[in-house]
Amino acid sequence: MRYTDSMARSAEHLRAALPLMTQQRAALHPASYAVWYEFVSGMNPSLNQALNIQTAGGQTLDEAQVWTLYREHICELDPATGEKISAGLNQVLEGMAASAAEAGHQSARFDQSLTHWVERLLDNPPQQAQAQVLQELLSGTREIRGALNHLKQRLDSSQEEINSLREDVRRARGEALLDALTGLANRRAFDLQMQKCIEAAPTDKSTAPCLVLGDIDFFKRVNDSYGHAFGDQVLRAVAQTLKGVVGSCGAHPSADEALPARIGGEEFALLLPNGQLQLAQKMAETMRASVAASRIRRGATPAEIERVTISIGVTQMALGESADSFYARADRALYASKRTGRNCVTVLAA
Repeated sequence: MRYTDSMARSAEHLRAALPLMTQQRAALHPASYAVWYEFVSGMNPSLNQALNIQTAGGQTLDEAQVWTLYREHICELDPATGEKISAGLNQVLEGMAASAAEAGHQSARFDQSLTHWVERLLDNPPQQAQAQVLQELLSGTREIRGALNHLKQRLDSSQEEINSLREDVRRARGEALLDALTGLANRRAFDLQMQKCIEAAPTDKSTAPCLVLGDIDFFKRVNDSYGHAFGDQVLRAVAQTLKGVVGSCGAHPSADEALPARIGGEEFALLLPNGQLQLAQKMAETMRASVAASRIRRGATPAEIERVTISIGVTQMALGESADSFYARADRALYASKRTGRNCVTVLAA
């Protein structure tokens, strides 16, 4: 469930969101309300960051900007997939309605016929007439049975279509939470997992969530020197390294739920919902060393480029801390690593 606010809390968000909506150049529609509702609630950090940038200096949002924010930060399905699933569901519902109407019509006819047959039998007709009524009753029973069997087949078919649509939704949601380039979780998936960590409200500091943030050093220089295609190759290689780090620690209970994600251009994250700071630091150092030791080739060219390195920041959530504060401290740890020479790990305690 995406929204879990109480009536009172959601009313507060409504009062805060409406004035912001009316200041924009976009129409007042549900997508716009969803954008501003999630903004004032603070439940969607990436949306808040994007909104703060776009409205800096008193700028207002137009229709296209609102829909872009909605698609990128809120909507769980891309429009084309959503329309396909909606059309499929409408088709199933129409088919079920037609089947139900047909069954109702058949049932009404049988009910009328049954009443007629009973009335005829109650008149105590001759034996030959009774046999004819019984024959009609048997024929009508077979007919209604056939109609009900046909309805069952239609309903079974509809159930199969519903199951297929459900699988389409599950697959589309999964794809919507993946970074297409690296196969890691994307920023939306990261924010959702972060929100779950906040809602879990840990009471034991030792097992509070831990966050590892990493940023590839001098990545712009890599793109400028070798092109974006090679830059993408570097991103994929770093992502594979991050996956490998998580896999190598999979036996540890805290690593089982770890979420590796790409949250920006060359920025990666590892969120451990039930983390231990010592484990998070160990995983960060393993990742740093693995990236530094790797050599990434340009396609089939035998020559190696200069090594790629990554700077990393690590921290652990304080009890009762907000997602923004937790993330900001990890970010400060990351940039401390940048300032102290890069290719290192900095740990900041809460």
